[in-house]
Amino acid sequence: METRALGRKTAVVSAAAGVSRVLGFLRDVMLAALLGAGPAADAFVVAFRIPSLVRRILGEGALNAGVVPVLSRLGDEEGEEAQRRAAGEILATAALALLVLIAVGQVFAPWLVLALAGGFAEDPERLTLASLYTRLMLPMMGAAVLAGLAGAILNAAGRVLAAALAPLAVNLVLVAVLAVLAVSGLPPATMGTVLAAAVTLAGVAQLAILVPPLLRGPAAPRAARPRLSPALRRVAALGLPGMAVAAAAQIAIVVATQVASHEPSAVARLYYADRLFSLPLGFVAAAAGTVFLPELARLLRAGDTAAAAETQGRAMEWALLLAVPAALALAVLAEPIVSVLFERAAFGRQDTIVTAGCLAALAFGLPAAAVSRIQSQAFFAREDVRRPLAAAFAGVVATAAVAVLLEPRFGAVGVAWAVTVGSWAGAALLALAAAQRGLHGGWGRLVPRVARIVGAALVMAVAVWALADVAAPALDPAGPTLLRAAVLAGLCTAGVAVFGLAALLTGAVDRGDLQRLR
Repeated sequence: METRALGRKTAVVSAAAGVSRVLGFLRDVMLAALLGAGPAADAFVVAFRIPSLVRRILGEGALNAGVVPVLSRLGDEEGEEAQRRAAGEILATAALALLVLIAVGQVFAPWLVLALAGGFAEDPERLTLASLYTRLMLPMMGAAVLAGLAGAILNAAGRVLAAALAPLAVNLVLVAVLAVLAVSGLPPATMGTVLAAAVTLAGVAQLAILVPPLLRGPAAPRAARPRLSPALRRVAALGLPGMAVAAAAQIAIVVATQVASHEPSAVARLYYADRLFSLPLGFVAAAAGTVFLPELARLLRAGDTAAAAETQGRAMEWALLLAVPAALALAVLAEPIVSVLFERAAFGRQDTIVTAGCLAALAFGLPAAAVSRIQSQAFFAREDVRRPLAAAFAGVVATAAVAVLLEPRFGAVGVAWAVTVGSWAGAALLALAAAQRGLHGGWGRLVPRVARIVGAALVMAVAVWALADVAAPALDPAGPTLLRAAVLAGLCTAGVAVFGLAALLTGAVDRGDLQRLR
C-alpha cells in the first residue's frame, strides 16, 4: 500500500511539473517570436538566469534536502510545537536575509550581469538592457525562495499537492503578459522591460498561492523573530549544499553561458535548447525532491533499511525509464522540435540549426543528470551532503574546462557538449561515492532493467528517425504551422507508443510498475 501511495504521489507531482513545463514552453515560444535571438533576447535571458535558476532549483524540491529531515526529526523528537516554532524562525530569518540580498543586487546589477555574461562588457547595449532587466527581476528571487521554503514545510507535513501546483502560477502570469505584448507593437527592448517586471509579479503570485495552505493545519509555522536557531543552522548545513547539488545542472549552464557570451546570439540559443532539455529532467527532479526524499527519510527513521533500498532502486528505475527514451527522442527530433516551436518572426533558420545542435548535445547528458538527482537524495536522507556536493562541483569544473576547449571551434554547440561531459563526470563520481558508502541497494536488479530500457529506447529511436524522414516534406519551415505542429505531435505520439510496446515486450516495464501508479 505504501509503495502504491508513493507511486500516486510521484505521478501527481510529475504531472504538475509537466503542466508547468508545457506552460513554460508556451512562454518560450512566445518569447522567441517576440524577441528572437537579438540583443534584447540575450539581455533578457541573462537577467532571467538568476530568478530562473533560483525558481527551478527550488521548484525541484532542493530546499527539501535541508528542511524535510530537520523538521521531521524535530516533530518526532520534540513534538509538533517545536516543529512549528522552527518553521517560523526559518521563514522569518530567510525573509530578512533576502531583503538585504535584493537591496545589494539592485546596487550591483551590472556586475551581476558581467558575472553571468562577461562578453557583455564589449556590448554596451546588451549590458545596459540586462542591468535594467536584472533590477526589475531580482525581487522574484525573494518570492521564489520563500515559496520554496513554504513548499518544503508543507512537504515535511506530507502535503505535496499545493507545493506541486503553485509553480503553475508563474508561467500562467508570464504567458498572459506575453499575449498582451504580442499585439502591443512595442519595440523588443520595451517588451523586455515590461516582461521583466511581470517576472516579479509572477513570483508574488506563486507565493500568495502557498500562504493559505501553509497557515492551515497542525504544521502551520508560528510567528517568530529572525534568529540563528539550532534548527536553522541545521537546515542551512543540509539545505545550502543540497541547493548547490540540485543547482549543479543549472550552474553548468550558467558557466556555459559565460563562455558563450562572447558570441552574438549564443546565449539565447543555449537558453532555448536548455529549456527543451529541462522538460523531462524537471519531472525527475520534482519527484525526487518532493516525493522520494521525504519517503526515504521516513523509512530510514523507522529503521527499515531494506524498504529504503527497494525505494531507492525503484526511483532509479523510474528516472531512467523516463530519461533514456527522452534523451534519444530529443536527439533524433532536435531540429523538427526547435523549428516547430521557435522558428518564426524574429527567430530565423540559422537560429534553429544552432539551437537544435545544442539540444542534441545536451540530450545525451539527460540520463546522467536524472540519475544524479535520484542518487543525491539517498545521501541527503542520511544527512550526508559532502559527497554529492563534491561530485556536483567536479561536474561543473569539467563543464568549464571542456567548454573553454570546444567553444573556439564549435561555438554554442561545443559548449552544450561540455555540459553533457560535466553531467556524466558528476554522475560517475556520485555513483562511486554511493558504492563506497554502501548506498547501492537495488543496483543488482537495476542493471538488467536498464539494459532492457536502453534496448526499447533504441527501437523507438530508429522508428522515429524513419518516420521523421518520411514526414520531412510536411515539416518544412515554409509549410503551414498547424500542419507542422500536428506532424511533430504525431511523431512524438508514435515514439511513445513504440517505446511503450517495446518496453512491455522486453520487460523494461512490467505489470507491477503499472499497478503502483493506480
